[in-house]
Amino acid sequence: MYSEAMSYREQFPPPHFFPRVATPDAWHEYRRADRVEYEAIMDRNEAVFFEQYGAFESQRKAQEEARAAAAACSPAFTYSELGLDDPGEYNNFMNPDPPANV
Repeated sequence: MYSEAMSYREQFPPPHFFPRVATPDAWHEYRRADRVEYEAIMDRNEAVFFEQYGAFESQRKAQEEARAAAAACSPAFTYSELGLDDPGEYNNFMNPDPPANV
């Protein structure tokens, strides 16, 4: 694909600037017009980007809020909420010789 493009460019090179733009003033005007056109394209692209990004952010926030709402209504409880906290002195239930004060 690249070699085809380069072959085409060799067969049909872009036109020279000098015959099209005859004076330095015309060259500066050409550059100014090109810059204005480029800025207009980039301004449009920026507007499209922020429109798409805003839609993405809105969707992400809605999903995050939905997850938070689902988690708030979840029937999951912690051990401390159920009053089942383990005593700190005896956490190894596999130990065949538990401490005497448990």
